[in-house]
Amino acid sequence: MITKVFILYTGGTIGMGPKDKDDPYSPLEPKPLEQLLTYVPGFDMEKEPKKYRSIEAKKLYENNKKGRKRTPFIELDNGNIIIFGSTAFEKPVDSSDIGPKDWKMMAKIIEKNYDVYDGYVILHGTDTMAFTSSALSFMFGNLAKPVVITGSQLPISGLRTDAVLNLINAIYIAGYKATDLPPIPEVVIAFADKIIRGCRATKISTSDWAGFDSPNFPLLGTIGEHIKINTNYVMDKPTRKFFTTTEFDDHVFIIGLFPGFSNSQIEKLLTDETIRGYIIRTYGTGNVPSNKKFLNSIKKAVKKHKMVVNLSQCTVGTVEMGLYEASSILMERGVLSGLDMTPEAAVTKLMWTLGTQYGKGKDYTQMQINQRGEQTDNLFDFRFGGVKKSKAVSIFTSVFTPDQRFNITRISDSMLRISNLGIKDVEIGKRIKIHVFMNMPTANHKTNLKEERHITTIDFEWTGKPESRMQNITYKTQNVISKGDIIITLVTESEDMKIYFKGLYIAIYSKA
Repeated sequence: MITKVFILYTGGTIGMGPKDKDDPYSPLEPKPLEQLLTYVPGFDMEKEPKKYRSIEAKKLYENNKKGRKRTPFIELDNGNIIIFGSTAFEKPVDSSDIGPKDWKMMAKIIEKNYDVYDGYVILHGTDTMAFTSSALSFMFGNLAKPVVITGSQLPISGLRTDAVLNLINAIYIAGYKATDLPPIPEVVIAFADKIIRGCRATKISTSDWAGFDSPNFPLLGTIGEHIKINTNYVMDKPTRKFFTTTEFDDHVFIIGLFPGFSNSQIEKLLTDETIRGYIIRTYGTGNVPSNKKFLNSIKKAVKKHKMVVNLSQCTVGTVEMGLYEASSILMERGVLSGLDMTPEAAVTKLMWTLGTQYGKGKDYTQMQINQRGEQTDNLFDFRFGGVKKSKAVSIFTSVFTPDQRFNITRISDSMLRISNLGIKDVEIGKRIKIHVFMNMPTANHKTNLKEERHITTIDFEWTGKPESRMQNITYKTQNVISKGDIIITLVTESEDMKIYFKGLYIAIYSKA
């Protein structure tokens, strides 16, 4: 069997070699792709192997020897052949200089060669490799072939290097048809002993051979004596036509919180007219200080149609927007959840979302919904409005239409929150009960509370000041919710008890 693999060389440590070929200790400089590939066993087209396992391989060698159009190839131990096509950036780029324009160039090169080859290898520096793998994951729609990104911690020209093995492993994964491996129709990083989904990868070490990891998702495969693919975690091969979207908006900024941060400095960043989106690195599960000036700055940014995404500073774990008080105050102000995305995936997804999603609310919806396997859950943020004190009511009903991708069978968590809930003309210390019904707009003060659609009762003592209340409604939501519009009805314990509140929210998590 003959398989075709395309190699794209962008630069990075893997392609570095001594400036003086006769002095291995001379300064390192980027070498051309042709020279880089000569370090791969079996890639030397000038030297005839002692034995060919197939007639096709011998013919390819003889054609090359006769001076016809050279066809780089290697013959595997099983007799199958991988034929290579290749290209390189006109000037190799240090990965610290890689950005959206380079991602666009890579995507266009893959797109141009998509119908010709079975798999692709991108040689890249390690510093921004995880950013590139995430960006390309979002750029490629309906990707049905492996795009394998690799590099090395030491140059391929060195006597002791990880480069050769990383490159060979990447070729084996991309050339799956010849190597009898299961296909991975995704952008992946193959580095040391790991195969990682591109939008789940993050760099964890500057010096270890295993420089990358997948903190919140299982590895797609492991590399040892054998290459093993975890097919249970690999995405299904799409049936629709492949396409690329390269309209990234790089007017984004990452803000990392720390104890004692300056409100004025953060406000300057959040009001910068040139920035359209922000990643805010928060504490733990997405918590922030209850600092009014800071929270008001965020509110102002959202009102100016800037996207603000909450992402945990922790490497492992997820942001739990709406499940706890400290993160719910951000949700009320229109902040979006980064869930368990890596920083690399979050920032490139934000660029992709700002650049490609148009229409009212579409960009906000897209950011919290899984696109390429970059997050474990989807978060659907349902907002049902509020009631002013002057118009306090004893029964409140509101309707919300979920995104069409909301799957009621995959709900994992559901939290209801009423913000700044107040009771009109009630003495302090009185016990208050508010009954909540889902998809029962006819509910009233006489409705039987044993009714299945009665999902919870908010029970508390009135202090005289409006307070926010949260209630876990996961079990009831899973049983009562239905396709289509979601209707929430609040009914006070008696007709003469009237309530007012700033906002009514339900945060629903569903498995991606």
